Amino acid sequence: MRTEPLKRHTKNLLICLLNCAAALVLGMGCTPPEGRDFKQGQKEARQGQYALSLSLFEHSMKRNPTSPWAMKSAHEGARIAFFETKNFKKAAQFYRHIVVNSTDSQERIEAQQKLAEVYLDNLQDYPQAIVEYSKLVEQNLSDQNVGQDRLGLARAHYFQNNLFQADSELTEILKLKVEPPLRFNALMLKGNILIAQKDFSKAAALFKELIKDYPEKAQHENVPLTLAVCFEEAGELKEALVVLESLRKTYQPPEYIELRIKRLKERQKNQPGAKGFRK
Repeated sequence: MRTEPLKRHTKNLLICLLNCAAALVLGMGCTPPEGRDFKQGQKEARQGQYALSLSLFEHSMKRNPTSPWAMKSAHEGARIAFFETKNFKKAAQFYRHIVVNSTDSQERIEAQQKLAEVYLDNLQDYPQAIVEYSKLVEQNLSDQNVGQDRLGLARAHYFQNNLFQADSELTEILKLKVEPPLRFNALMLKGNILIAQKDFSKAAALFKELIKDYPEKAQHENVPLTLAVCFEEAGELKEALVVLESLRKTYQPPEYIELRIKRLKERQKNQPGAKGFRK
């Protein structure tokens, strides 16, 4: 009589073990090949095997490009390629996979923005950056986002010496309702375009306004020193000296400012008529 409970207990235990084993097998079967590639890629990345992990992520994306596992692989691959291996071309490939294959519109836009930034800032492929930013500008986004993308376009044109087109993009930005930091950056680039065009007087006027309207940001970006250079190039040495004198206590290293002041004063003395009229 005592053996019956023991038999029932043993039977239940066996059933439990069989159920656990079946669940484990089914669980493994539920992960598709692209998912297994992704998980193995993560494991290799944790061990610092970045080249192998990137290869596995690429394999995952090729198996089923639109699957959630492929999107995870693309995101993780972009992160590792960008931050760990500094392989920006590879990072661009991962971002482009998201742009082309994601079913989430916001995910596509964010990947497109990162793709454009990689071409502009990391690969310095300005023609391709223009292509990528142009796609973003066409998306009916907020003023702030459109302004940021137009600034990317303007910078790419500027670096290619397409000054007219760069200035046109900046003019469009300044028509939008954008946050102060973005407006400041747009105006700074406008000033740099004026310098490239050797219109130093207009550049000086613009930089003076920036110092007035954005004092902290202007100081951080060394706008006063740029203003002094504009005054000097425009032949307005007195105004340049006034600006340099104002930087004596704050600019580092101070020796640089002292040298600039000394050089300007010597140049001022050598100007025609500086010593007065002689009989």
